[in-house]
Amino acid sequence: MKNTIFVLILFCNMNLTAQTIPNFDLIKLEKISDYKKAEPFVILSANFILSTPFKNDNKDRYNSLRLIGQWMNGTPDYSFVMNDIIEKIGKGDNDHLAIYVAALTKYTIENKPVVKDANKIKLEAMTTLLNYCQDKNNNLRLTKQLKKLVDAKEKGQLEQALQ
Repeated sequence: MKNTIFVLILFCNMNLTAQTIPNFDLIKLEKISDYKKAEPFVILSANFILSTPFKNDNKDRYNSLRLIGQWMNGTPDYSFVMNDIIEKIGKGDNDHLAIYVAALTKYTIENKPVVKDANKIKLEAMTTLLNYCQDKNNNLRLTKQLKKLVDAKEKGQLEQALQ
């Protein structure tokens, strides 16, 4: 009953638009069971990041990324390895990496049947990042490294370029 009330409170505290974020104060990631319950709110946070223009000093963006990071580091249901992607995006490029992480998390949760196919997940998350950056309204420009990946995507060779 307590868990049902927790979930109802969380749902009542959010609107159902793409730019809505959950009430982060109500989401606790303390026990293993908390991570499964938090998945809808992780997706909501990822959707917020992926549907709003980039702003470095946006508190909601920061809190959304913090929730995603905590969830990724603690979930027992998924594992995330991104060393090779950090090389593709660029070391120290946290702005682009944040978009990638939001896309990675969203795709992983929403596509459980392919969760074991790391290449498919990487391809989809990278495609989302590139599409986000190509939209000038999102205020996040493509780096030289990402422009090369856009070229590969346009030629249908993105999967090979990510290998």
